[in-house]
Amino acid sequence: MKTRNIIQLGFTIVLLLGMTACGKTPAARFYTLSAIDKAGVDSQSSIADRRIISIGPIKVAAYLDRSEIVTRTNPTHIELAAFDRWAEPFEEIVASTLAENISTLLPAVFAITDVWPEAKVEYQVLVKIKKFESNNEGSITLDANWGVLEHSTKKLSSVYESKIVLQANSTDFDEITKGMSLALAKLSEEIAVE
Repeated sequence: MKTRNIIQLGFTIVLLLGMTACGKTPAARFYTLSAIDKAGVDSQSSIADRRIISIGPIKVAAYLDRSEIVTRTNPTHIELAAFDRWAEPFEEIVASTLAENISTLLPAVFAITDVWPEAKVEYQVLVKIKKFESNNEGSITLDANWGVLEHSTKKLSSVYESKIVLQANSTDFDEITKGMSLALAKLSEEIAVE
């Protein structure tokens, strides 16, 4: 009888430990970047009348090429957000946002990210993002090299370096991703000038 009580007690303890270990995990939150607002932008030209440029390939530093949002805590330490993630591969988010921004900034241009053979692409924008992150204070840093390639001759006009630093309103990931969208809009403006 005593052995049976010990076994029941052991079973009850294991069951209770298992139930407490299965506590509710916070749900993951997914983010993307937003493009420049098209309100007030005159886009009267049809797609058929616009020059086609290709955005990409976009390359990001390997430490950014992940689903978790990266925060730099000091010059040599980064943290990966446990529950705050990108909704799709980061390179694709950056490329599509840049394409949309440039199409908005340059109404005579239609920017695409996937080039199909029939597209008469005139220029190609190549981008290497070395740093695109926030820090503990909410400061956003975007550090990128980029160039414009003439598609027919495969000649790179020049290589540029852009370093953009913005202050987000808080360290909340909603505000950080808004700040990152603004930083990418500024990079888009620099590219559009060229």
